[in-house]
Amino acid sequence: MFSRFLKRQYIPLYGLLLVQLLMGMMLGPRSNFFQIYLNEAVAYPVWQVSQVLALGQVVTMLSSILAGSLGDRWGHKWVLALGMLALVLSNLLFNVEIPGAVIVLWCVGSFGMALTTIGGQGYLTMASSVGVLGLASALYNWGYTAGGAIGTPLATVVLGENNYVLLGLTLAGFTLLPVIVASLLPQLQPSEARKRKRGNNVGYSIFLRKRIFILALLRFLPTCYYGITSLFPILIKQQTGDNNAVAWFATVYLISASLAQLVAGRASDRYGVRMPTRISFGAILVAIAGTILTVPSIWGMYIFGTLGISAAWALSTLLPGLVMTAAEPEIHGRVFGGLHMTWTIAMMLGTLLGGALLDIDIRLPFVIVGVLNVIAFMLTVPFFRSAKREAAVAEV
Repeated sequence: MFSRFLKRQYIPLYGLLLVQLLMGMMLGPRSNFFQIYLNEAVAYPVWQVSQVLALGQVVTMLSSILAGSLGDRWGHKWVLALGMLALVLSNLLFNVEIPGAVIVLWCVGSFGMALTTIGGQGYLTMASSVGVLGLASALYNWGYTAGGAIGTPLATVVLGENNYVLLGLTLAGFTLLPVIVASLLPQLQPSEARKRKRGNNVGYSIFLRKRIFILALLRFLPTCYYGITSLFPILIKQQTGDNNAVAWFATVYLISASLAQLVAGRASDRYGVRMPTRISFGAILVAIAGTILTVPSIWGMYIFGTLGISAAWALSTLLPGLVMTAAEPEIHGRVFGGLHMTWTIAMMLGTLLGGALLDIDIRLPFVIVGVLNVIAFMLTVPFFRSAKREAAVAEV
């Protein structure tokens, strides 16, 4: 499985995977302890904490547009490095207790998150070839999960009895490691001859192209469902009254989703991205139907919630392959930037939809996202057909 990776040409990919692992080790404890810091040290009530987190999401969403444009102009490496430098500064928020300063630094970090996300995804497509992109994407996503699992308990030791000053300095200093690694990565960009052949693509008008517009819908529609799944822990707690049931659900879906990413990535390398994409959408539809038929059964939530989340994570792994199918390398930055903005909006809408409708009827939000994902499944047909036609024209 990994034999194709053992080639000299993939050294930049190894470096990127190391950067992602180191970033995961920092971002895991940062996100986990920031909410507690706001609540305890800054004395924000829970509703204000949620507002600050939402503000960060908005900043990330808007910054993704800038990040995509910069990636296509400067190169993905420098966008990635700049984003991490912003996170170095942002981690010092644990060293101040002035509410305004904390919020500003959190927004700086949210800006940095947009740059690291778009820069990292763009570099991934440049550093990988078609035969290894799926597996590389799975390992790239694993870096965040595994890094968080390693970094959070270590940060807990550093934090001790609420020593947030030491935690902030440690996180800021540690973030310099991936900055150094990223700065040593080679700059990977499309050749000037290829850029001249393709012509000048203006801004985000690229999303008016049929296949890229469909790709945006393929990103948006299943994410509306994924936004609703973020409320599964609350539903499980309401049905069982047991925190252990929630913890076990999180454990089960994390393991299942991680394996699904690996399987989807490997399948896309072997058979192409079309087949695993359609299987993933089919699994989401089965999960939605199963949830509708079995709620409020706790086992139904376990089985079909895990299936749906795993399929959604698999689609995230397939995203770089879908982008390579739909777009030429010189516009990957803007495509990833626009897709990230689409993902953020869909997550917000899905969460709000679930929160508004679950109290009316627990099945209602799943019926709505079920219809949306039937549409998404149907859109895979024109997406792959148009991409195939474009490839044929390019060969001529």
